Formats: sequence, C-alpha cells, structure tokens
Amino acid sequence: MKKQAIVYSLLASMMALTAACSSDKTDGTAPGDARPADNKAATEVKKQPVELVFYTPGAGYDETFMDIFGSEIQKKFPYITVKFLSASTGQLADLIASGQTIDVLLVSIGQSNMLTAYNYQYDISELLKSKKFDLSHIEPSAVELQKGFANNGMYGLPVFTNTLANFYNKDIFDKFGVEYPKDGLTWDQLKDLAKRLSRTEGGKTYNGLVMSSSANIGLNQFSVAYIDPVAKKSIFTSEKFKQAFNLLTSVAQLPGNGLTEDTWSLAGQQKMFFQDQTAAMLLHFVNTGLTTLKEQFDWDIASYPQLPNNPGVGASTYPTYLYVTKTSKYKEDAFDAIAYLTTDEFQTGMAKKGMLPILKDKSKGLSEFGKDNPLLKNKNVKALIPDKYAPSALISTEIVTAQSPGNAAFFEAYQNVVLGTKDANTALREAGEKYDAKLAELFK
Repeated sequence: MKKQAIVYSLLASMMALTAACSSDKTDGTAPGDARPADNKAATEVKKQPVELVFYTPGAGYDETFMDIFGSEIQKKFPYITVKFLSASTGQLADLIASGQTIDVLLVSIGQSNMLTAYNYQYDISELLKSKKFDLSHIEPSAVELQKGFANNGMYGLPVFTNTLANFYNKDIFDKFGVEYPKDGLTWDQLKDLAKRLSRTEGGKTYNGLVMSSSANIGLNQFSVAYIDPVAKKSIFTSEKFKQAFNLLTSVAQLPGNGLTEDTWSLAGQQKMFFQDQTAAMLLHFVNTGLTTLKEQFDWDIASYPQLPNNPGVGASTYPTYLYVTKTSKYKEDAFDAIAYLTTDEFQTGMAKKGMLPILKDKSKGLSEFGKDNPLLKNKNVKALIPDKYAPSALISTEIVTAQSPGNAAFFEAYQNVVLGTKDANTALREAGEKYDAKLAELFK
C-alpha cells in the first residue's frame, strides 16, 4: 500500500510544479506502433551496452520510477541500463553545469518549457519515420498537444496522463438523503445537486461542491488559455475566457456554498473535502484524488460535468511526456525505450497500478485500471476517463511558458470574485493588466 501511495505521488509531481501547456512533417504511417513484435529485432540484434539517463524535476521517486518504468525498459532491452536522476540528486541547471548528460526528460506538459529553457528540444519526427512508428494507437489529443508545443514537430511521446473527475463523499450524501451524482451530469445539474447539499447543521457548515480552481481553469472545456500566443498578451477580458472563469466562480456563488478567506484557496478547498469532510464533492485532478483518498471516509468517483452542447466531452488531458534530448548520444536507443512505454502491453500493465494510460482505445486501460490497488475495488473507475477529452488550451510554447505567472494572476481574480470584493469584469481587467506587465518581461 505504501508503494501504491508513492506511485500516485509520482504522478502528482508531474503536474504540481507549474500549477502549483497542416504539417510538412510526417509521423510515419506504416502499420505497428513499436509494440513488442516491432521491437523484436532490436532485442535480438547484438548491440553495444548503453546507459540512458532519465531526469524528472520531482524528488523522492527514484525507486518508484525504476519499478514502473526503468526495470521494464531493461527487461525489454537487455543492452540498456537505465539511470534515474531527480531533484533529490540535484537541480537540472546544476547537473548540466557539472557536465551530466541527460538522455530523456520526464515532465508534464505544464513543465515542458523546461525543455526549451535548456535548449534540450530535439524533433523526433525523422525517428518516427525511420522506425515506422505509428502514432494512431495514442490518444489523439496528447499527440496534437505535443505537435502544438513543438511547432508541428514532435519533441517527445506521452507516457501517462491526468485529467479531472468528480470525487464525492458518500457519507455526506447519505447523511442528508441526497442521491449520489451520476455520470454524464451537466454543470447546471451538478450545481443543482450541490445546492441541495450546502447547509449548516449541528454547528457545522457543509459545502456541496468545491474544486481546485487552477486545475479547472487550466483544463477548461472552453479550451481557452491565459494568453494570445501571437500577441503574447493576456486574454482575461475576452468573452471566451470570461465564460470559463464565470462558470467556476458561479459554483462559489451558489446559496450556502460560499467560500471565505480561510477556504477560497486550493489548500482551503482541498482541506474541506479531504480532512474536514465538510465538502460533499471535489472537482480535481484524478491523480490528486487517488493520491490522497484512502479509507478516511466512504468515497467514489463520478465523471466530470459536461457543457450542455458538448455531451460526452470531459476536461482536457494533461499528459506527461518523455523527451529525447538534443544532447543525448544515444537518441535511437532512447527513442526505442520511450516508444516501448507507449505500447498496449506496457500501458495496460501501468494502468493496473492506477496510472491513466495514453491509449486511444480507452477500454484497454480502463478494463485493467487499478486492479493492483485494493482501494479502487468497486470504485467507479470508468468515470476517470471521458468519452472524449476537450481540446487542450496548452497548444504552444508561448502558452506553456506563460502558464505559471498566469496562474498567479488567475488566483488574484478568482479570490476577489468569490469573496465578493470585486466584480468579475474589474477583477479580470486588473489581474490581466498585472499579468501583461509580467508577460512583457517574460518575452522581452
């Protein structure tokens, strides 16, 4: 059970650091996706031993990485030795300064500006063609997101993903005699349910619905980012951004579901659900929910709410990618290793550990999801992956680079609106102006 918790902590680290993202280049269209049969020749041909160095900016996950990824690579490719470095070994800048070569960088889309910041980006499009690697088995939104980040090229391959779901406390629903949330609810239906649960009873205030506001705006179903990537300016005052923003703040404006100075923040809303057990539902990252929830109360999962005009479409995907770096001396070997990690064989095994797969055929991962984790027995795991992901807003290098200061600006506007100190138009205009000053400095 301890190892399972560490597995989920590894996943959470991939998205925590920044939240805290027609081509003339072909991808190869030959059959196969580097599944085991396609890699057979690579394992049979005598090859010189190589060491591949992987790095992630998280800390404390070395053993878990080797258990999930490293050992499987070495088993598949006996000539490869995997070495894993993380923030517990040293910061990337310090490792580079010391002369340490990194062959593969493991980061979420929100952290992917680290790749370009250190000039590590390497377009693997030619390797995709020469290896006859077919991307068609991978979730299309994860591929398109990478192409957007790589300016129609491909810097890396996704290995697992994250998205949003509705975690709920069955004990609170039972206490107030309210039916559990169903999969497929619209936002209005979910808010109606939240209103029925929001109340004060026995000297205790209960909120029907809370959320990670930054996660929900980052993976919003309107597919709107913080900035215009061409103008490199805030779009906080655009009608589309206002739609996404107002939807989230409207939850805190439901009767009885208000927030205070102590509860408006990410930490405050999480505490109400996980520790205080005074919030009935929580809209949050899948990996955060699975990391934190144990047996402290009776809980389950429902699908993320839908926009009425987009049935079956959930939040966007938030993949973690494996990037072959420009400085690697073993680019082909590194590519073979990361390609194997996208195969049906590896992905279904990974899903058993409770990690969201990046397969286009979602049934393959969900049929095995969480089978190695007793805590997920009888849970509604099919709700974790939507029929279709909303298109991601993190579609360019500029947008990913601007995400961290954008989160700070968003939090300022969100706080002012949910606490009632400013109206939405004023809060967004003022936060956007401050953000623009940061952007001018960032992109000068």
